[in-house]
Amino acid sequence: MKKNYILLIPIIVLFLISIIYLPNNLKIKQLIWCLLGLLVCTITSILKQRKILKYSLFYYLFSILLLLLVLILNKYTNGSRGWIDIGILSFQPSELMKISIILFTIKYYNKLNIWTLLIIYIIPMILIFLEPDTGGILIESIILLYFIFKKLNKSQIKHLLLIIILITTILVSIYLFDKDILIKILGPSIFYRLDRITNFLNDDSIQTTNAVISIATGKTLYFPEMFNDFFIAYILSKNILLIIPIIASTIAILVLLKRKNTTISQVAFYIILFQCFHNLAMNLKLVPVIGIPYLFLSYGGSHIITSMLLIGLTINNKGNNMV
Repeated sequence: MKKNYILLIPIIVLFLISIIYLPNNLKIKQLIWCLLGLLVCTITSILKQRKILKYSLFYYLFSILLLLLVLILNKYTNGSRGWIDIGILSFQPSELMKISIILFTIKYYNKLNIWTLLIIYIIPMILIFLEPDTGGILIESIILLYFIFKKLNKSQIKHLLLIIILITTILVSIYLFDKDILIKILGPSIFYRLDRITNFLNDDSIQTTNAVISIATGKTLYFPEMFNDFFIAYILSKNILLIIPIIASTIAILVLLKRKNTTISQVAFYIILFQCFHNLAMNLKLVPVIGIPYLFLSYGGSHIITSMLLIGLTINNKGNNMV
């Protein structure tokens, strides 16, 4: 059990870099989030899996309720409304949903057929889509695909990939030739997401341009979200050599997760791989901006707490691998 806690060493390295390079007015908050994350991780790691999974249906329904509350109560801020404010604190229900849906799927995996599994995932994905939170949808999709591929044989996987390619082709064709139909199908917020892709393709984003210039010159220009989604660019503009411990720590986390080879560790591996390296590529202007933080590094409590909860579940071996 103790050797499993080695996984915390590279995470703490990222925590320390984050706290050191955040401005003074955010250091204390980030320190609190990191300490709370470590506490959540420790508690989760020592509980019995059976007890954790026992209430998985409640976690799922509670997360759905929070996603509904976000849509009902919140107004748009910077094109999105994915946060719930509680006094001086705020959190993102879509982050909690990724943990809830993993636990729910593991608990009922053997009782779910493909269609039921799809319905269980599509409900929260629709709610997250309406926020809109493209990053959240992609993460839910990664989790869903992981469990679907475990259920399907090679022939069925090929058919599924063909269906995905067909649907994508149809949607792209509609966008190119009749945008009005696309609005009717997906709602007007679809253009909020498409604008990000268009800006990326046209090299027309002041945010990413200034982020890359800051990294290249070592002089920090202004760009929005410099302590959240673009914290990598901010840090590297201060000290380019910090890319070494950041990448090394991330790779160490991924290697340790892959070696553990349980359902939770494999799901965690794909989530962390996608989020961290997409965020890095986003900061380097290699992929579109979709609002994904660099886990364990970017400022914010939601991703730190939920990610540490996921790590705690990974460390936990008081039960069997259930899928």
